[in-house]
Amino acid sequence: MAEAEGVGKAVVVTGASRGLGRSIAMDLSARGFRVFAGVRKAADADRFREENLEQLRPIMLDVTDAGTIESAAEEVAGATGERGIFGLVNNAGIIGVYGPVEQISMAAVEEILRVNLVGAMAVTQRFLPQLREGKGRIVNISTTGKISFPFASVYCASKFGLEAVSDALRVELNPWGIPVSIVQPGLTDTEIRRVAMQRWGEQRGGLSADERELYEDKYEKLQSVIERLEETAAGHEYVTEAVLHALTAQSPKTRYGAGPDWEQWATLIALPDDERDEVILKMFE
Repeated sequence: MAEAEGVGKAVVVTGASRGLGRSIAMDLSARGFRVFAGVRKAADADRFREENLEQLRPIMLDVTDAGTIESAAEEVAGATGERGIFGLVNNAGIIGVYGPVEQISMAAVEEILRVNLVGAMAVTQRFLPQLREGKGRIVNISTTGKISFPFASVYCASKFGLEAVSDALRVELNPWGIPVSIVQPGLTDTEIRRVAMQRWGEQRGGLSADERELYEDKYEKLQSVIERLEETAAGHEYVTEAVLHALTAQSPKTRYGAGPDWEQWATLIALPDDERDEVILKMFE
């Protein structure tokens, strides 16, 4: 049923160069959607072209750059005409860097918020006219948008913000019948956590010995926590299935928990603050 519903319908996917975004773009393309896969680098666009995917077209789209957002929107409009687009999947996102609130740089804070929150809003604003034309839908990839973890505060804040925007947007766009769904992946196999850990290690090099000592134990423990988590990280199929349902279901859900471990996360989210803190603290013992 999903394949028939996808035929010929245009969907824009941001952050499609690798990881979840690439999997989402490839899956939708295989199911008949006409996918415009947003990438930041020409090499990533070339990689898609080399695969000769009939239903997938890479477009240059950096969610932090107003110029590329504008040119991408114009390119998509030129390709789809008055039909507009059926879907916008705001997937582009970064953890950026792990680190304690006390020591994370304001430059890192701004970078993470600019990509994960401001970028998603900028892309949504620009593509909304085309979504109205296509009677389309919006899917926002939120991940940890309901729970915050130590040393990932800014990333979590950006996703909390994306959830807030999604909730408001869902009501604002109701008069036009444009559903807004949030996909909340559980622990999923991506390189994003490893990269963020590496960047924290690099940034620690610029601190004094006393500053490094403050969080030395937690830095080492977080490395161990991430190694354990990576061993159980799920494949991308849980997320791609959730995105597909959000785009094809007659009545899409407002939120999708995507992953075999989602019930565990939901239980943790529902705990009173002090109990949840205890559970998280035990992870660092």
